[in-house]
Amino acid sequence: MRKNLLKSYLSDASRLKGKVVDVVHPKSVAEVSAAVLKSDRIVIRGAGTGLAGGCVPQGDVVLDLSKMRKIGKFDRERGYITVEAGVVLDDLQDYLREYGLEFPVKPSSHVVATIGGMIATDAVGNRGVKYGKTSNWVRFVDVVDSAGRVDRKGVTEMSDYTGMEGISGIIVRACLKVDRIKKRTASLIRLERLEEVIDVVRKLKRMQNVSMIEFLDKIISKGVGFGEGYHILVEYEGDDGSLKGEDYDKIMAMRDEVYPFVAGEGYTRIEDPKVIVDRFPKLMSWLESNGIPTFGHIAVGILHPCFNVDQEGLIPEMMKLVGRLGGQVSGEHGIGLLKRGFVEINDQKILRNIKRRTDPLNKFNIGKVI
Repeated sequence: MRKNLLKSYLSDASRLKGKVVDVVHPKSVAEVSAAVLKSDRIVIRGAGTGLAGGCVPQGDVVLDLSKMRKIGKFDRERGYITVEAGVVLDDLQDYLREYGLEFPVKPSSHVVATIGGMIATDAVGNRGVKYGKTSNWVRFVDVVDSAGRVDRKGVTEMSDYTGMEGISGIIVRACLKVDRIKKRTASLIRLERLEEVIDVVRKLKRMQNVSMIEFLDKIISKGVGFGEGYHILVEYEGDDGSLKGEDYDKIMAMRDEVYPFVAGEGYTRIEDPKVIVDRFPKLMSWLESNGIPTFGHIAVGILHPCFNVDQEGLIPEMMKLVGRLGGQVSGEHGIGLLKRGFVEINDQKILRNIKRRTDPLNKFNIGKVI
């Protein structure tokens, strides 16, 4: 039984396999601190939905924070709520819905994604054009350091932990900002040319009530039932969309089926390069010429090219192109194990400096990111 338990922690959604020494399931901050004091190598894990191998152990003890699910202080009037790292986003949404509130960042893995994991990768999700990254909605985080101490990090210090994929410390609790639930509608726009896509996106980005602009290429559009051509799925806060009520729910459910569709077709490696919208056609043309299905949060420049096993050898070439276009190798999934070789030298130096300062005992997520 124990052997099977350990085996289940060898990988995450990236499909990479590692080596696990032990698994600990802390139920409190005190238990996290105790586990840190007992271990020399620690990997932090939430739902295991990461696509870059960020929680794949390399001979480490895995700290599974999924049992830390307490929802704490809730200031409804000011729009603040404190939660533990293992709280699942959809569970938080269910709790907040009774008060007419929500946490507005929505990654595709919202059904299982934990708040700690979202902060660690600084998740963006499909409403990035309106609400930005997860860190925009975090007031403070409580962090356990490599000596087992708990410290609260406010806005000026949070950048050492948000988006750092657990290499600097263990986020155990966070105070989140929440917003009132909006009435939402949607429209689906069919286009034939990449230049048309850019024109439409530019216009939509200028509209204050647009909260989502999702791009689906020709392969994916047809595969999920949208039909021929490129498609832009637009979400509005208000009545401007043509799809309302059940029709809105149906189109959003179809959007959620994008990755299951491409994975089912054998395109299991999903990347997340980020380029400015004006340079999107150059990257997209390269992807199309190589038969790589692509979707993504086009308004914020994040694309999700999906590669099958035979195409994975093209990823370094794509990353070089992204670099030439002035883009980033990761827009929201993180670096983890898969993208360490693509991190620029200057960025590596910055990350190493943060690592030395925040984790002097070198305990957390060794070998990840840098």
